[in-house]
Formats: sequence, C-alpha cells, structure tokens
Amino acid sequence: MSTLAEQLQKILLNISQYYLIPIFIVGIFGNIFNGIVFSWSTLRNNRCSLYFIIASMAQLFVLVFGCLFRIIVSLTGFDLNVSSLFICKFRTYLFVNGIILSRHFLCLISIDRWMVTSTNVSIRNLSTLRMTRLLTIISTIIWLLFNIHLLIGFHIEHNSCTGNFETFYLSFFTFFSLIVSLAPLIILMIFTTLTLKNITNGRLMRRRNQKNQLLRLSMIQIIVYILSNIPNTTYTVYALTTANYNKTNDQIVTDGFINLMTSNLLYTYCAVRENL
Repeated sequence: MSTLAEQLQKILLNISQYYLIPIFIVGIFGNIFNGIVFSWSTLRNNRCSLYFIIASMAQLFVLVFGCLFRIIVSLTGFDLNVSSLFICKFRTYLFVNGIILSRHFLCLISIDRWMVTSTNVSIRNLSTLRMTRLLTIISTIIWLLFNIHLLIGFHIEHNSCTGNFETFYLSFFTFFSLIVSLAPLIILMIFTTLTLKNITNGRLMRRRNQKNQLLRLSMIQIIVYILSNIPNTTYTVYALTTANYNKTNDQIVTDGFINLMTSNLLYTYCAVRENL
C-alpha cells in the first residue's frame, strides 16, 4: 500500500472514531426525541406532526443502516454488508428508503406550508389531518414498493455489496440517484417561492421582518440541503459511471475517502436536520 493510501486509511479511521460516533449518538437521540415530542397530544393533531414523525423515523434508518455500519467497518474491519446476501440487500433497501422518505416528507411539509398560506379557499381546505394521514400512508407504501428493485439489483461481488452494474441497471440506478436528490430540491425551491408569494399577496404577515425571517429560514433550509445532499449524489453518479473501470489501489482508496466525506455530510444532515 502506498503512502497516500496509508494516510487516507488513517484519516478514515480517525473520522469514524472522532466524528461519526458523536454524530450517530446525537442523531439517534435527537430523532427519537423529535418523534416523541411530535407525538404528544398537544401536537398530535397538527397536520405536519405526522410528517415530522415519519421523517425522523426515516432518518433513524439512514443513521442505523448507513452511519452505524460505517462505524463498525472502520473500527473492527468487519463489513456486515458482505457477511450475508440478506443483510446486503435489506441494508441497502432500508438505507435508501430512509434517504428517500426523509426527503419526500420534507417536500410534503413544504407543500403543506404553501397550501395553508394560500388565498384560495379550495387549496387551503386540502390541508387537513385526514389528507395528511392519507398522503403519508399512500406515499410511503408507493416508495417501499417501488424500491423493491434494490432487493433485486444488489448482490455481493468482489467482497462488496454492490448493484448489478454490468446491465441496464447501471443506467437506471444512475438516473434514479439523480432524480431522488434533485427533485426534492426543485420542489422545495418552487413551493418556498409560492409560499412567500402567498404571504405577500394575502398579507398573512403584517410585519415585514416576519416575512424576511421566513425567507431567511427557507434559504438556510435550501442551502443546507444542497451542501449536505448534493455532494453525495455527485459522488454516487461518479462511482456508478466509473464502476466498470480498472482502478489502481490509490484510486480505490481515494474514492473511498471521498465517499466517506460526502456520506458524512448526509449523516450529519439526518442527525441535525430537525433542529435547523
């Protein structure tokens, strides 16, 4: 192993010990706490509470089946992903569903915010607790069923849990990765803009500084999403498009380092998002 590879391996180990473990602990307790808070009787009938609860559960999936697995590999050298085909498939299935559902409910929260601020009575009437429950159940089932392709497309190869990227599945998964990352960003930007327009037109906020506060919070939400999610998507697309290339040991280690760094941003997002 070259000097570069050795240095990167050492950095990876330090990151796992001194960064990922605290992030994992904070994320687990934070998301559980959020789920409990939004389950209280005083908040239970709030339309968005259910969205926040499911989003917190989804983020727990990301932390457990992503961050925790990464910590175990770094500290013990034992990769649970390749210990059995069952773990490989279902870990990937639950991890990806966690990411998607977390983003999905962020979009639903943004859309609900637009509906409740609309000057159109018909649109406002769509924002009901019954509609929230219906959307939560139906959309979750749809995503869980759609992502069954992960159970079919992933397998253990060359001591790694990977997709069957020598077939059409490579193109499909690349496109899929882009859509589930960029679509929420676009939806978030569109409905944030529409919400601000509703507030301006309907004069729902009399004070200008209140509108500016909402704008500032929305911009922070969008910027944080971009910084924490897009790098990992970019790396994923790169990894998929170069999956069949012959790489040197240094390239493999470097790719692993970049993968860890971009994944850390995603784990951090899932750990602290509800506090933003």
